[in-house]
Amino acid sequence: MRETRLRSVIKTIGWRIIAIANSFVILISEISEDALLNALYMNLTGFIVYYFYERFCSHIPHGIRHDKKSP
Repeated sequence: MRETRLRSVIKTIGWRIIAIANSFVILISEISEDALLNALYMNLTGFIVYYFYERFCSHIPHGIRHDKKSP
């Protein structure tokens, strides 16, 4: 099974939009005054959101090629 280049580009663009939104929510909510702590929160939430993003994308069949295996 292989992803097409178009699928990879679409997934990348989609993820960047979600990652920017995640960063925006963390920064706008002013969880902490400490920049390092905010960066850690962004990375932790980004890790969790990315897991679910990949699980969601794995259920979309568009852009996946099933190559035949050679004997």
